[in-house]
Amino acid sequence: MPLTALAIPLPITPTIINSHPALQFYAIYGQNFPTTASQWQQQPPNYWEAFYAADCKTFLVDGTVLTTGEASWEYFRTLYSRFPKVERELKSGIVVSSSDQDEDDEVGGGGKYKNSIHVELTTKLFPSVADEGDDDVVVAVELPQSFVYVLGKADEKEEEEDGKGTLGLQIRELRNYYDLRTLEGALEGKDERQV
Repeated sequence: MPLTALAIPLPITPTIINSHPALQFYAIYGQNFPTTASQWQQQPPNYWEAFYAADCKTFLVDGTVLTTGEASWEYFRTLYSRFPKVERELKSGIVVSSSDQDEDDEVGGGGKYKNSIHVELTTKLFPSVADEGDDDVVVAVELPQSFVYVLGKADEKEEEEDGKGTLGLQIRELRNYYDLRTLEGALEGKDERQV
């Protein structure tokens, strides 16, 4: 299976995003991924289907494997909604594409898995947010993270069902890499401030 790789040049421009369907998907995903607790609360039911396939496998850093897109979205909601604010900065990225359209593809069939996006981010987790006019400095916990998103064809829609997927794609597999101790420290710091 021939593969091609595209290094994502930074800063990302609209021209770069429009140069590849996987980058277009990732840009929309990034813009719509909630960054505050209130945004997580405002998500409509089944919003996860815009980005995650029903059978998406998510591999967490502790070895746990989530086997549905809904479970993956719920995991991220539970994790990130505990922080009033989350910011992400892309450090590097690569899109790897398969040019093989073999219908008998061992991984997913029908070209189902043909793009993967490998990204490194710095995620800033804010345990609290300063009020306007407040002179207190809120220090974010910086969590280096890496993710590998395997994208494929979106799940089929049922009759009278709103669209599944974005641009005809969904995340079929997601691998997470980050220091669990740093994340646990951020969560502990948040919990201590709420007492």
